[in-house]
Amino acid sequence: MAELEYISLEEAHARLLVAYSRAGDGGFLETLRRPFTNPIAQRDDMGRRKAHPLLIVAVILLVLAGAAMTFFSFQG
Repeated sequence: MAELEYISLEEAHARLLVAYSRAGDGGFLETLRRPFTNPIAQRDDMGRRKAHPLLIVAVILLVLAGAAMTFFSFQG
């Protein structure tokens, strides 16, 4: 098991500043889009953003539910 690494308050503050400065890499729309991107691999090889896997599953389920509702509403 790895040893614990204790850091000082100043070093923790510096690390947090670096992390937060990297997080704000865009404008307001970028901030809104960030939760819907893949948390592991956010960009593909071409630099485009990847969608979050749960978002993809939710869209597929919504499409299937809509198709089922449409199909069964015209039965009768």
